Amino acid sequence: MQWRQSVNMSKFQEGLQAQRQLVEQLRVEAGIHRMTVSESVAEIMKYMQQHADNDVLMKGFAKQSDNPFKEKGGCLIL
Repeated sequence: MQWRQSVNMSKFQEGLQAQRQLVEQLRVEAGIHRMTVSESVAEIMKYMQQHADNDVLMKGFAKQSDNPFKEKGGCLIL
């Protein structure tokens, strides 16, 4: 009987510790600065406009030979 109470108390302590860790994690997450989606999108758009000249995905490659993704050869059917 004594052993069973000890096991139950141990499980209770483990559960209590897990709940404390969860509460601490929620407090940390609640303290994180959050932005609205509209603020984030505006910031991303501003960044992309400022760096558009250097972005090959937006402007393309100046010379096709600069493109590391161009096909090296065609497809041959025998």
